[in-house]
Amino acid sequence: MGNWGSFEFNNPYVGEPIETVNGIELPKQYLDFMGEHNGGEGDIGEAWLVLFPLEGLEEINHDYETDKYLPGHIIIGSDGGDELYGVDENGQFFNVPVMIEVEYVTYFGTNIELLPDEINAFWSE
Repeated sequence: MGNWGSFEFNNPYVGEPIETVNGIELPKQYLDFMGEHNGGEGDIGEAWLVLFPLEGLEEINHDYETDKYLPGHIIIGSDGGDELYGVDENGQFFNVPVMIEVEYVTYFGTNIELLPDEINAFWSE
């Protein structure tokens, strides 16, 4: 597992299965991870990371209008400020500024457990 620093995980997700958001299938690895932790927040080194709980993803993505501004992408977290984190329809995790313009998307790879390492590398450049 990657460097999660002082990240505090939530309790495991125990609700009805959530496999898609805005018609986009969430990666199995992400769903398994969220089944254990269901998000949380904390300092991961170079950044603060908030992973939104599964049950809030539909509303959050509706509010950000991701289907309009970032088709094929789902917002799954933030830095608590001006940066958003998400996953696309191919299972790639990414960062995008809160203004949500597709040309500013930076991809991090497909492994949720290494996401903190990828974020830290991005912010230390």
